[in-house]
Amino acid sequence: MVALKSFRHSGPSFADLVPYAGLVDNGVILLKDGSLMAGWYFAGPDSESSTDAERNEVSRQINAILSRLGSGWMIQVEAIRVPTGDYPTEAESHFPDAVTRAIDDERRAHFQKERGHFESRHALILTWRPPEPRRSGLTRYIYSDAASRSAKYADKAIESFLTSIREVEQYLANVVSIRRMMTRETPERGGYRVARYDELFQFIRFCVTGENHPVRLPDIPMYLDWLATAELQHGLTPMVENRFLGVVAIDGLPAESWPGILNTLDRMPLTYRWSSRFVFLDAEEARARLERTRKKWQQKVRPFFDQLFQTQSRSVDQDAMMMVAETEDAIGEASSQLVAYGYYTPVIVIFEEGPTRLQEKCEAIRRLIQAEGFGARIETLNATDAFLGSLPGVSYANIREPLINTRNLADLIPLNSVWSGSPTAPCP
Repeated sequence: MVALKSFRHSGPSFADLVPYAGLVDNGVILLKDGSLMAGWYFAGPDSESSTDAERNEVSRQINAILSRLGSGWMIQVEAIRVPTGDYPTEAESHFPDAVTRAIDDERRAHFQKERGHFESRHALILTWRPPEPRRSGLTRYIYSDAASRSAKYADKAIESFLTSIREVEQYLANVVSIRRMMTRETPERGGYRVARYDELFQFIRFCVTGENHPVRLPDIPMYLDWLATAELQHGLTPMVENRFLGVVAIDGLPAESWPGILNTLDRMPLTYRWSSRFVFLDAEEARARLERTRKKWQQKVRPFFDQLFQTQSRSVDQDAMMMVAETEDAIGEASSQLVAYGYYTPVIVIFEEGPTRLQEKCEAIRRLIQAEGFGARIETLNATDAFLGSLPGVSYANIREPLINTRNLADLIPLNSVWSGSPTAPCP
């Protein structure tokens, strides 16, 4: 990135807070810290027709896929609730008999008369931060041939990232219907010029502004942070492009989970974006952090003076003993590598024209989340940081503890949704 100090004299702007640098490959965006990011659109099984056994099997397979990732990886699962107002016109409908035409006319009249029809769309973002060159230098001479030793570090990082996401995509294709966000080219002026549009960058722009429309990339697709951002006014209730921004954070997790525990959010008659971010840790790093947690609870089992004077007392903190046992179980799971641990941050982002309507929507979502046994709060002082943490590729903002494993993550992320049907009938 070129220093822009000579072109401006003001302080940091919204573009300086987002990590997007440039498009380095088809559907791959380079971030300012050297990370690489790719995205997919996916559709999970229908939540209304799936049995408990089927949902458990999907959760098990997702855990098996995610447990392969470690430090340097981050996944973001986005569930977007959008209104649907388009219904095929009578001229576009071709039913062969009067009965089916009458049914379609009645359905069209009902759809156009009532408002509040919504559907959910899902996206998955994978971000990987390559190891530093000095850490990967020794492995280059041990495991590489002569041709790969002379390859540049950036080219090898992109190649390794493409190989990894190709494997993840192949695994996920066995569980959900998935489609990669790619770069497409459109000829202009009779084929003399070519306009490029990237679906991942369009999705980033949608997450930032709430507006979903194609954005034409420049001939040299760099400085994407300036193209993706808009006017931001931070405060207790931030504003983006003259629209108020509300963030509802899920900060309290229940004692147990099951697949689709938050599927009730898929029935809310309002527009929102539910972002679930998970920053992965290696098994060794997870064990070290869990061990610190275990020692903290271990010190609370017996009173301080009993530990100091080596005396036996009947005053034992039973809750601390339970926490020590649970932490030891978590350390054992991390050592088995059947699950991976990391930091989980779920938030729900809402855009609205007026503050009163925004507050009503945030309170409705908070009540629904609390009814499911979770803790939820409407962000005020932390609203801007929580919003930044929900953007694709942002791993440094709004980090939340404690650690959770991928088995619980597979239950919490929105994998299932209500199938709204195909826009056209597959049969003639």
